[in-house]
Amino acid sequence: MRNHTVEMTPQEQQKAIDIARELASEFDRVGPGCDERNEFCHELVPLYKESGLVGIAVPKEYGGGGADIWTLTQISRELAKGDPASALAFNMHQTMVGIFRGLIDDDAKAKWFPQIVEENKLVCGPFSEERAGLLGLADTTATPAADGGWAINGGKTWATLCMAADIIAFNATVVDEAGILPADHLAHAMAESVFIYDMNTPGISIKETWDTMGMRATGTHTVLFDDARGPADAMAGNFRGGLFDEFEWAALTFSGCYLGLTEKAYEVAKASLRKKTLGATMEGGDVALKGIGYIQSGLGRMKLLTETSERVVDATCQQLFDGKDKDMATYERVSWVDVSKIVTTENAIEVCDQGMRLIGGSTFRRGHTLERLFRDSKSGPFHPLTTDQEYDMLGKLELGLMDPPAEEPAASAGEGTQAEAPVAV
Repeated sequence: MRNHTVEMTPQEQQKAIDIARELASEFDRVGPGCDERNEFCHELVPLYKESGLVGIAVPKEYGGGGADIWTLTQISRELAKGDPASALAFNMHQTMVGIFRGLIDDDAKAKWFPQIVEENKLVCGPFSEERAGLLGLADTTATPAADGGWAINGGKTWATLCMAADIIAFNATVVDEAGILPADHLAHAMAESVFIYDMNTPGISIKETWDTMGMRATGTHTVLFDDARGPADAMAGNFRGGLFDEFEWAALTFSGCYLGLTEKAYEVAKASLRKKTLGATMEGGDVALKGIGYIQSGLGRMKLLTETSERVVDATCQQLFDGKDKDMATYERVSWVDVSKIVTTENAIEVCDQGMRLIGGSTFRRGHTLERLFRDSKSGPFHPLTTDQEYDMLGKLELGLMDPPAEEPAASAGEGTQAEAPVAV
């Protein structure tokens, strides 16, 4: 997008955050049971729609709230303080609306944004497939149909929010009538485009595949396409040069979720450590945990990690507002933005782990809040860019090993998109 202007007044920003903070109590109520049953948080869908948050990220010119990247991050943060898994599910919608702002053309915005604002339609955006994550090239195919539209075949994994979504955005590789994928990987990448479909389109189905260690309430299943027919305008732009230039909407809203998770874990641990006593031990007749040196030090470290995550999120948003990224190439910018996600997700794991160590074995029992938060935190490194992909990309950039653009694909129709050829990462 390369242009982060703030449409909201400070009062409007605070109102949106307050709505999320109030709704978080419902997330806290529903989340534990959904985790236990491995069920998507269906009960929260009408509450989320009634809250007014569905259209909060749509620009004001289309009737939305005009929320900026920082405000969306704070909304995800507050909801995650209620339940991180439920927050992550609805975070997918806000991520995709943010991406749409810079990715799709004006005609597509005029088509989809009013549906989001006026009809409270939710969006999911799966861009991964079974054999590889986001950096893997799409085996899902888009074949031009005789009527000028498209026929989609294949499947997308990691389809967060698919159980409640009304709209689905995904990447597919454009092929000819024979349906054969390009043999050359660069040609394959150039043929990838983003498509937006109504979720109720015949030929689209959900295969329930989600059974995981954590983030169970997200209901992140697999979406299948079996000759799913869409109109010509279902193609929304180039994938590699388009969607990747909107990467901050994923990285920073994910960061907000894991920051909220971290804060929840810290507060749970602090409350327990303040009041827990061990009774009579070899050290005394009534030993309070808060009086033990390593407990004080450990909690201090948890506070530092929590504070670091908050500062990184705020600073990255401010740097986007200041335009620090404006001269960066797409993949350089992706790795720069993703620093926020890496810091927040890795800190979330460490804070949960430290809290469990300090409080003791009771946190290892299923059902303890920290046990659930620790399992949820472990999903963080799998979000793109994964922690290892980020380290690798940063290293290659620093060593001058990233390939320069070999050829420019067709530019995305969205404003401000800088189309570049994919590089080997």
